[in-house]
Amino acid sequence: MPKVELIKEIRAFLDKRKVLVLCTCLNNIPRATPMDFYMEKNRENYDIYVGLAPGRKVINIEKNPIVSIGIYTPLDTGKIQGMQITAKGNNNLIFLEEGDNEYEKAQKIVRGKRKLILKIIPNKIEFLDYDLIKRGYSRFQVLDLESE
Repeated sequence: MPKVELIKEIRAFLDKRKVLVLCTCLNNIPRATPMDFYMEKNRENYDIYVGLAPGRKVINIEKNPIVSIGIYTPLDTGKIQGMQITAKGNNNLIFLEEGDNEYEKAQKIVRGKRKLILKIIPNKIEFLDYDLIKRGYSRFQVLDLESE
């Protein structure tokens, strides 16, 4: 699939979804947390914002800054669609608290007052959509953002 078309597909998919599963791991103990997510309107990026409460996921990210995110279309829709997003490193997993440079901007994006916001900048987006086959494309597409 041409990159320009893939970008449109990814944005359209993300615009229709509001819930993700944030997966972290520490000492070989995985943690998967369903969460609401937010993105900037009229954006030119794939940055994802989630409001965090203190807990294991925060500790996991601080000590092992690699996350996988799952977002999917519910199966009762009759579609098989899903997305895996990978983000790694402290430059791509940014904790924002009151007083930080980007906190106020992030607080306007995230619904409700949050003490801690995680800004996630994806390294890679893997998109699965069986409807793409009907258009002559592979059902599995990858957007590697590290090479940009």
